[in-house]
Amino acid sequence: MNYKKSVLLIIFFVFSLFLGSGFADSTHVSFQTLNKKNKYTSFSFGMGANYSNNPSLKNYIQYELPYYNILTRDNQLSDFSTGLEFFGGVEKQFSKNISAKVEYSYFLKSYNVKQNSQYDYSKYDFSYYNHQPFIIFYYVMHQEYSFIKIGAGTGYIYSQFTVKEYGSEYSYSSNGFGLKTEIILNLQIGKSVAGYISGNITKTFLSNLKDKSGKELLTNGTNETVNLSSFGMGIRLGVEIFIF
Repeated sequence: MNYKKSVLLIIFFVFSLFLGSGFADSTHVSFQTLNKKNKYTSFSFGMGANYSNNPSLKNYIQYELPYYNILTRDNQLSDFSTGLEFFGGVEKQFSKNISAKVEYSYFLKSYNVKQNSQYDYSKYDFSYYNHQPFIIFYYVMHQEYSFIKIGAGTGYIYSQFTVKEYGSEYSYSSNGFGLKTEIILNLQIGKSVAGYISGNITKTFLSNLKDKSGKELLTNGTNETVNLSSFGMGIRLGVEIFIF
């Protein structure tokens, strides 16, 4: 899964919009002027990358892989790694400075030891995806051709984790909730269109992974339960369409 290539594609897409529209074209009525008369409803979508840890999962993988303990430090798993996210949301402005957004994001991540000359781990794959509906409240700051939004919110998370070993595949699931803080910059690139650039910090709290029969996934050797709880930081790039 080439996360870096996907993120570069969305960066190219967003900046192509900026260049194609001349950023804030002076022939367009500014967001600030439009917002003085009417509150907005907006629709946003795009993708992003999240750099996060999974301490329980990392511990599980370390015991699952043969000879892991004698790998060099450079070949072992990092505490933090990158996942890819696709998102979409609907936001409603309630007052000059307050808005709320309902969003859905699909997050996916692989947590594997990179290929090296010591051992071949190509037959192992550890990956998961999350369904993440959230509600987020924002404080909106107005500029002539942009909005800056600072927000925080929470949401439900459903996770599906898959282990592949030498042709065999095992699936486990869990659920829980997440907390998020986010700052968004909307740069106007058309009469009702803006770029969406944001940074966020997330913390998730997820239950122990279980298979379809309800049996918990346990770490070899220690019999510890395994979860996908995480802490991370992310960036998002996309487009937001405003209706005033």
